[in-house]
Amino acid sequence: MKVLRSDAYENLESLREALGWDFWMEEGPVEEVRAIIAQVRKEGDGALLEFTRRFDGVDLSASGLRVSPADLAASAERVEPEYSDALKSAIKSITSFHRRQVWESQFWESEEGARVGQIAKPITRVGAYVPGGEAAYPSTALMTIIPAKVAGVSEIAVCVPPSASGEISPYTLFALKLLGVEEIYRVGGAQAVAGMALGTQSIRAVEKIVGPGNIYVTLAKKEVLGRVGIDMLAGPSELIVLSDGEADPEYLALEMMAQMEHGAGARACLVTSDEGQLRRVDSILKSLKSSKAQDDAAVSVLVADLDEGARLVDLLAPEHLVIATEDITGALAMVHNAGAIFLGTESPVALGDYAVGVNHVLPTKGSARFSSPLGVYDFIKRSNVVFSNPKANRTLGPIVEALARVEGLANHAEAMRKHYH
Repeated sequence: MKVLRSDAYENLESLREALGWDFWMEEGPVEEVRAIIAQVRKEGDGALLEFTRRFDGVDLSASGLRVSPADLAASAERVEPEYSDALKSAIKSITSFHRRQVWESQFWESEEGARVGQIAKPITRVGAYVPGGEAAYPSTALMTIIPAKVAGVSEIAVCVPPSASGEISPYTLFALKLLGVEEIYRVGGAQAVAGMALGTQSIRAVEKIVGPGNIYVTLAKKEVLGRVGIDMLAGPSELIVLSDGEADPEYLALEMMAQMEHGAGARACLVTSDEGQLRRVDSILKSLKSSKAQDDAAVSVLVADLDEGARLVDLLAPEHLVIATEDITGALAMVHNAGAIFLGTESPVALGDYAVGVNHVLPTKGSARFSSPLGVYDFIKRSNVVFSNPKANRTLGPIVEALARVEGLANHAEAMRKHYH
């Protein structure tokens, strides 16, 4: 594990640069992604089939892109009872958590007497991207679809990359079946994002796209933003453990190891004021083995004290933050920027990934400075409403006219004058 000392740097900004936890930048195969989107725009399903042959090694020209009702129904017979029971319990927890996020319409009377407010309406049609291929991520299906359902979204289209056999994992299909999703397509990558955003012969265009994916998916979401809404630009998974030396080093090491299991680009950082703890965690990490963990993904920072550690956390704004300190509530009050926060040594990040109810689609690469976890509010749009009257217009009219004339908008002023003169 690479070790950095805060006192070796001029300031925390320099330390952040040394850690390499950059904020979002436009990087990667942008031109390739643009070419994929352009071809999907031009050829529709034909492009989706071609890219699926090229990138996934699967020919879907005979079976088609959409999962059949029979395949969806059969998924229930292909999963173990233990998995089915666990999935149903997770759905219950996640649904319960997200039901507390519902945004309601509201109206009130302004001081001048006008009736104003906001109407909250669900987005009508949403596309969810669920990673797949040779792996299965049914938990991401739960995290993207449940808040949409709670918000009242009436149409949900799901894209999942197929495996080499052309199938979608029965574990993912069964999760979608339990959630009541019937519109599922075997397509992934940038082409799936393009298909959902632009529409093809098989896929009707959506209004917003949610769900994490690889760099191609992320860049495609960035390219179609404006044509449709997106939830966020999801980068590699990341974790910071903030400790003052009191926590069990084995627990900290296991949390870091679990985070690095996410594969390429995943990173875990221990921020501690206790050099002895740092060395113990390093020793345990070296003794642990994982086929997916990246050797160079773990790093630690020795800080002067917990206050400096909290300031570094805020600067990095991690996706996941574990607070393992003696004074948990005190440390929590010091931190402002994190996607999901896990308090104490009995709150493993895996709880948030699967079953405790919170959403695991989280801001990464510093975007927790200004954005939030995926939630019901991502599927609700609000319209401002004004219902005025002569009394309010007499009060507000001169204000409107004065401001409009300063901005050179004479017709705005005249339109207002009609209602109060």
